[in-house]
Formats: sequence, structure tokens, C-alpha cells
Amino acid sequence: MAPDLISTTFELNLPKKRHLLDDLPPFKPSTPSEWFALKFPEQIERFGSPFLEVRQSTCDGISLITPVHINVDFFAAMLGGDLRLGHSVIYFEPELQFYYREPMLQLYKITTPEKLQTYYRALILRCLQDMTCDVSKINMFAEFRSDKTARAVVQRAKSILAAGPDFFSATSPHQRIKGAELYERLARVFVESMLEKRDGANLTVTQAYNLFLKLAQQRNLEAIPRITFKELLRDLINEKYGVCVRRDVLNENQKQQEGWKWVVALTV
Repeated sequence: MAPDLISTTFELNLPKKRHLLDDLPPFKPSTPSEWFALKFPEQIERFGSPFLEVRQSTCDGISLITPVHINVDFFAAMLGGDLRLGHSVIYFEPELQFYYREPMLQLYKITTPEKLQTYYRALILRCLQDMTCDVSKINMFAEFRSDKTARAVVQRAKSILAAGPDFFSATSPHQRIKGAELYERLARVFVESMLEKRDGANLTVTQAYNLFLKLAQQRNLEAIPRITFKELLRDLINEKYGVCVRRDVLNENQKQQEGWKWVVALTV
């Protein structure tokens, strides 16, 4: 015969804050919410407790914790990683694509919703393995690890981890592998350090393009189309040297070409 219940309470459990001088043993989480709260404190501060949990106590002193509802916002934010350890996942809105920061190279690489769902399910399982028999595991293992819940978490992450165009801009500290912004950053280096204004000088688009390709090759970057290169340099050169692209620039054969007057290229 099942023991009589004496109380049922709904709880949003979080670890109690401790003073740095408290002489206490390390806190050991006893509920799934406490387990996740210890590992992702920044997400807790923003989105609150990971689960709504029910505590059922019986007259013989037995207590059972059951997670009954999941906080999707918390887990979506959790997918963003632990910034204390240098982890980072973002959803790059211009491309509708998730990126994660590769820890060795410190560069962002593309990842998929399916991989993020697998990561979410793995953390739920790790939490379960650390729980004692005082925690009911059926909801955690079945419902909260289901494909439906995992998809909902990743879908919510698209808004919570959203990053706009400036995240990978040429002036941003964030870099990704073979991103278009790498060429704009290289173009800025090219204009700043390899060109100068000089009276009577001419620089054709062809000359500048060939020099830029050599520079890109040294950086292990693939060649970009000439039209893309010209668009990159047009504004940068105008901003730096105050000259515009024109069609009457003489090349070494004294033929008129597209280019810039009063600008000269230095060695690569």
C-alpha cells in the first residue's frame, strides 16, 4: 500500500547563495533545477529556474522531486554555451544559420539544429545520471528528451541567440572560417598599409586586383571575383584618400582603364 502524502508543493529550485567566507562543504545539487543552475548561472539570472518541480512528502519522511514543466527559454539560452569557458553559439540571422566557436582556432564554424538538439538531450541525460533516487526521472528521460521538446528548445534559441549583420562585420572581433568579412578586413589592410597617395600616380583596378590576390594567397584565402574586389575598394579608397574610381586612368601601355588617380601601390 502506498504511503499517505502529507504535502505537495510546487517549487522553482535554485541553489542558495553563499557568502565567500562561509566555511561550508561544496554545494551538491539535489534537484535537476539546481544541477543546471550551478553549471549555467548567467542563464539562470536572465531566464530563471530550468524546471517547475513538484515535491511530494509522505508521513514516513520520504520526499520525491518530480520535474513537471520545462523552462524553454532557459534551455534555449543554455545552448549559447558557458562564456566563462569561452564557449559560444549564435544564430546568425542574415544567413538563418547557427554558428559555434571552435575552441582551438577561436573561429566560428557552422553547426546544425540537429547537433544542438543532440547536445541538449545529452545534458539532460548527464543531469539525470547525477540525481539520486529522490528524483523522479520519467519526465526528464522521456518527455523532456523527446524530439518535440528538443526541436522547441532549438527553435526558441533562434530568437534568444540571434546575432545581426554586425556580428561578423569587418570591424567586429568575431571571426568565422572563410567568411565574406575576411576579405573586407584584408581589403582594409591592403588600403591602409599597401597604398599611398602620391602626385601624378595612377593605380588601375587590374593592378590593385592582382596585388590583392597575392596578398589573399599568402593568407590562404581563395580568389574573389574582380567585381567584388572593386566594390570593396571603391568606398575604402574614397574614405582613406578622397578619390573615386574613374575610367581614364592610364596603365603601363598608356591605355585608359578603370582605376584611381593620385594613388600608388607599394610592394606586397
